[in-house]
Formats: sequence, C-alpha cells, structure tokens
Amino acid sequence: MKRIILLFCLLPLLGQAQTRLSLAECVDLLAKNNLIYQQGTLQAEAAQAQLRQTKSQILPQIYISANQSLNLGRSIDQYTNEYIDQLYTYNSVSTGFQLPVYQAGRLANQARQGTLLKESAMENRIAVLNAQTILLMQGYVNVLATKALLEAADQQLASSQQQVDKVQRQVDAGTAGNNLLAEIKAQLSNDKFLQVTALSNYRTARLALFQRMNITPDDQVEFEPLLPKENITPAAADATELYDHASKAFPEIRSAELNRESFKYLVKSIKALNYPSLDLNTNVRAFYASTNKNLDYFNQLNATRNGSITLGLNIPIMGRWVTRPRVELAKVQERQAQNTLDIANQQLRQAIEAAVLSLNTMADKYAAAEGQVESLGAAFAVVESKFNAGVSSIFEYTLSKAKLAQAQGTAIQAKYDYLMQQRLLQYYRQGNWQGIF
Repeated sequence: MKRIILLFCLLPLLGQAQTRLSLAECVDLLAKNNLIYQQGTLQAEAAQAQLRQTKSQILPQIYISANQSLNLGRSIDQYTNEYIDQLYTYNSVSTGFQLPVYQAGRLANQARQGTLLKESAMENRIAVLNAQTILLMQGYVNVLATKALLEAADQQLASSQQQVDKVQRQVDAGTAGNNLLAEIKAQLSNDKFLQVTALSNYRTARLALFQRMNITPDDQVEFEPLLPKENITPAAADATELYDHASKAFPEIRSAELNRESFKYLVKSIKALNYPSLDLNTNVRAFYASTNKNLDYFNQLNATRNGSITLGLNIPIMGRWVTRPRVELAKVQERQAQNTLDIANQQLRQAIEAAVLSLNTMADKYAAAEGQVESLGAAFAVVESKFNAGVSSIFEYTLSKAKLAQAQGTAIQAKYDYLMQQRLLQYYRQGNWQGIF
C-alpha cells in the first residue's frame, strides 16, 4: 500500500520530465513560429493572389444589372418616347459580357510577369527560411558551447572547493598557515566568479535560441548534442566548386534571376499599349414603365427586350508619348534587378569562400586546442601533486590551473565552432538542409 501511495505521489513529477529537442526539431519550430519567415510566406501568398488577379482580366466579364427609379415632373415616357408630366416608376434589367479579343499580348505578358514574380516570391520564402536556419543553428551551437563551458567551470569550482577543504583541515591540524588558506580561497572566489559568468552566458544563449524560435523559454528543455561530420573535412572543401554548384541551386540566386526576368515581360506589356486593341461586348436588356397600363410587368419585359453585339476597335494615336517613360522606368528597374542578382551572387561566393577558409582554420585551431589541453592537463597534474606534497607554491598551482581552464575553454569553443562550420559547408554543398541536422 505504501508503494502504491508513493507511486501516485511521484506521478506529477514524472509528468514534468525534461524535454529534449534536436536541431531538426528546432528548425521545425522555427518554420512554424518565426515571424520573419511568416512574412516571407505572406509575400509569396500576395504574389500568388496578384497573379490570379492578372489572369482574371483575360476571362470574360459577365454581369447582371437592375435599376429602379421614381420619376416626376416633365420627362420622356420610356415606353412611347413621348413627353409626359406625371409621377411614374421605371425598372430595367440587363445582362451581358465583355471579352478582350486582342490586346497585342498585353494581358499575356502581364500574366507571364506575374508567374515569374510568384515563383520569385516562393524562392525568396525558402531563402528567408534558410537565412533564419543559419542564425538558429548558430544559436543552437552557442547553447551547446556555453553549456560545455559551464560544465568545465563547475568542475574547476569543485576542484577549488576540494583544495579549500583540504587546506582548511591542514590549518586546523596546524600543518599549514592561514596565508595559504587565504590564497586558496581567493582562487575559489575567482573560480566562483567564472562559474557565475559561464552560467549567465549559458542562460543568455538559451534565451536567444528560444526567442529565435518564438516560443516560451523553458528551463526543463535540453538540447541534443551534435556529432562531427566525417564526410566534411578541410581537404574535401573547394570554394570554386561549391560556388559553381550553389549558384545554380540556391533560392537566393533563383529568386533574383526570376525577378530580373519578370521585367522583360513588363516592358512587353507596356509596349503593347501602342498597338490597336479589340474588345467584344454583348448586352441583353428589357424594361418596365408604369405609364403603360396595358401590359403587366412580365409581359412588358417580354415586349421591350432587346440586345446588341459590339466589336470595338481602339487605335492609339499618340500612345508612345505616354508609354515611353513607363518603358524607360521598367528598363531601369530591370537593371536594378540585375544588380540585385549580381549582389546575391557576390554575397554567396564570399560566404562560401569564408566558410571554406573558416573550416580549415577551425580544424587547425581545434586540433591545436586539444593538444594544448592535453599538455597543460599533464602539467597541472604534476603541479597539483607537488602542491599537495608541499613542494610547490600556491602561485604555481593557481597559474597552472588558470592556464588549463583557459585552454579547456578555448578547446570547447573551437570544437563547437568546427561542428557549426561543418554543417554550414555541407549546406552550401547540397543547397538544402536535408540530412545536415
């Protein structure tokens, strides 16, 4: 019975178990909640709606209309066309449609432009998500790095606390002086400060990551560690090859290319205004006037029905004076779009070159930092052994420990910088995030 009661008492605690989030799950939350990405999605939806609006102009415009009026004073009888001076009501109904028969390609080119702008917006939407994913990945790696630094600071603090306890026992036994205890306590205070700083950095990194995903911070959430990518090494990275592949696949480049190409069709649609256009209009109409007492409402509508078919030709005489400035503006906008494309290519090339260089640098720094930790760790073990034996000064001990702590921090940061750069370079190689997380 006691075990059953204990189990029920522990159930609420079991329900509050820590949640582990992987980098891939964080990216899913980013796509769902990040407002900057949502803005790109809305822009893509607006471009889609604009395209549908443009295409709707090509379709026949069908309408039905009805009018009701009350007439008084001198007017013309709609039924007999005679002058009358009386109060009467008038009602008319009509239906018809309008169809653009020939527009010199204006509407077709507008539709092509709209299609390219829609595709550009869709590519830009992906580009926005990719940019936010890179920032998210940097934040994720920063959380892992600051956590590792915090764990190292905790270990340093625990080691100093052990030394303080040991020296305190020696002082109590009369085998060590208070000056030694004061010095070792100073080292403990310094390690405590470093531990508090590391904790603050860790909490700040977690908060930034939660804010990037636009979710409420939760202290119970833990983040899964990252493993090295064996297939991404400095020897396998070539900036020129990566750029040649990325320039054909990256959504930033595709979006800029599609946007530039859309202005060609804008120019064509504007120039089409200089050519004749042909429209077809049809109309069927009937009316009722209260002045005719011989026919009721429906019989009068039947007696007054009439229709027409109109083929209208519009020939612009001085249209080029109006369209020439618009064409010049569109051509300037096309050159601006080309410049935007050139900038996108330049930024992508420079980002890949920097990523390749950083991978090589970080690989060397990581290897050197690991070697430094190993050598300083061995040196500290010797100094600590001498200090415990009383043949080494507190100055040598604290200096050796500080060097080791600094080397450990450098190695931890170099490790996670290298892991981040490996994934970033794999993204540039693939053009997408599949299999990277």
